[in-house]
Amino acid sequence: MDHLFAVAGRLATPISPTGLAAEGLLERQHLQEWVIANPQVLGESVLVITAEFDRWADTDGVPTRDRLDVLGLDATGRLVVVELKRGNSRPRRPPGTTTPPNL
Repeated sequence: MDHLFAVAGRLATPISPTGLAAEGLLERQHLQEWVIANPQVLGESVLVITAEFDRWADTDGVPTRDRLDVLGLDATGRLVVVELKRGNSRPRRPPGTTTPPNL
């Protein structure tokens, strides 16, 4: 069970769970821009490189139609791929693959 709190100074007040849609927020215009402005939510030393990245290909070299919401690098130079979701949707994988596509 998740517990959410609004924190103001030393006071933490329990709040009810909510969602982006219920709050009138959109994935791309609000959540994605917030993540880009606050990359520390992705990890301590993640550098955001770009958003809406669509210049990659699947393992067969075929350009994909999908876009990565946020693309970054961590301190060791490894890619950080962020796919934002507003609900309980499961990650999608290209047909016939068992692992995420290689970049």
